This record gives sequence, structure tokens and C-alpha cells, in this order.
Amino acid sequence: MSKIKSLSVGLYQHYKGPLYRVIDVATHSESEELLVIYQALYGEKGIWARPLKMFTESVEIDGQVVPRFGYCDAQTAVLEVVNLQVKAGQGEQFEKAFKQAQCILERVDGYMHHQLQKCLDVENNYLLFVNWQTLEAHTQGFNNAELFDKYNEFMSPFYQSEPTIKHHKII
Repeated sequence: MSKIKSLSVGLYQHYKGPLYRVIDVATHSESEELLVIYQALYGEKGIWARPLKMFTESVEIDGQVVPRFGYCDAQTAVLEVVNLQVKAGQGEQFEKAFKQAQCILERVDGYMHHQLQKCLDVENNYLLFVNWQTLEAHTQGFNNAELFDKYNEFMSPFYQSEPTIKHHKII
């Protein structure tokens, strides 16, 4: 039985104010109920599941009917792509250091998600993908924060050369 997943991924705002990132719509393995998989973009940035029907319903606030979660028309999510060349023989230590440093990255306001990938074709080459709510969350929030210095304490000793960074608008 196929059900239509009629919800766009992206940023949503709860009627109480906080922002969330919808990751996908999943099907419950037993009931086949559609569940929205989403991440809070504040605090611990937990990942949650809520029935699609509940996620898309409206609520009444002060006599006014509003969506429980409203899609943000101005999607500003940005993907930072970092090309990292690690010193020869340092890959394993780099990966261990990144596991510690990623905890720092995750605490930055505007951080949404990240993924580190090891290149199979070029030895000691990695790509780091970081999703930010806005470009400024990275360029002004993280790069100018005390957290950036702590992050670099873990990571910079492993760099063969200066990382290259590109920003992409998520469409």
C-alpha cells in the first residue's frame, strides 16, 4: 500500500516560535502511519518523529487558527563544503580528533547537521559537509566565536594544507 508523502523537507517554524528542520517522512513499520522525522534547531538539537497528520494540523491560538508547524517560505539553509587534505599517516588520528571536535561544532547557533566523508580515490583527503541555517551562522557565528578556536585546536594540527571552503544554497 503506497501513501503519498506530501510534505516538503526544509525549515519549519512551530507556532510557539522555535525552528525545526524536516528531514523526511517515514512509514511506521507496523501501522504504516506516516511520521515526520525532524530536528529541533535549538538546545540539544534532538531528532524527533511525529505523525504527519499531527505535524500538519492547525491549532487555535487566541481565537486564531494557525498551522502547528509552518513552512518557512524564505528557506535560507546553506551547505558548507570543506575540502580537507590531512598529513600523510595521520588519517586515523584525524578521524578520532574529529569525533571530539564535532561536539563543539554541534553547539554553534545556526548549526543543523554535518557529515565527514573519506575520499576513496585520493589518499588522506576528506570532505566535510555542514548544513547551516544561514550563511551568517557559519561566517559570523562560528568563524568569529570562541568555539571556532576550540574546534581548530583539535583539527588544525592534522591539515597538510589550508582547507578550502565553499558555500552552497540548498534548493
